[in-house]
Amino acid sequence: MRTLIRNGAAAVAALAAAAALTACGSDSGTTAEPGEGTASGSPSASATGGHGGHGVTLADVEGTWTGAPDGKPVSLTIGEGQAVMLAEGSICQGTATQGEHVELALTCQGGAAKRTRGVVESADGKVLVVAWESGARDTLAKGPDTAPTALPPGLPTDFPSGLPSVPPLPSLPPTP
Repeated sequence: MRTLIRNGAAAVAALAAAAALTACGSDSGTTAEPGEGTASGSPSASATGGHGGHGVTLADVEGTWTGAPDGKPVSLTIGEGQAVMLAEGSICQGTATQGEHVELALTCQGGAAKRTRGVVESADGKVLVVAWESGARDTLAKGPDTAPTALPPGLPTDFPSGLPSVPPLPSLPPTP
């Protein structure tokens, strides 16, 4: 039961972060700061087999990373060789593998094909940069390493009064 509550609280926190990120973005369009992303017309050197991302390990990229590339919220969580991403209204999941660089291979539900194969260009503990095979490049900021353990303050604690009562349920027939 506690696991269900923790998972529910984590999901609520992820949705709240995604909702908050929809209002974030750069109005100048000239620089990308943590949490923002850029897209280019061609894949970076890393995504095409170049030399970016050398020295980055799976341990460097583990955790939750969030941002708003193109003004749309993105959340990427990497742990124990697995990766889960919420982006473009879709849930993507797959693997994070260590080779010459850290590579992400995701399968997305809902048609978010823009972020299915990518290479981590850099990760410094605060900012993660992923170059996607589609040509997109995401700059994401490190999120909290722990799931919330309590509900946010300010939520109502009293149930409303004067609600109609629920009629009793009918009895079930005996099982054979």
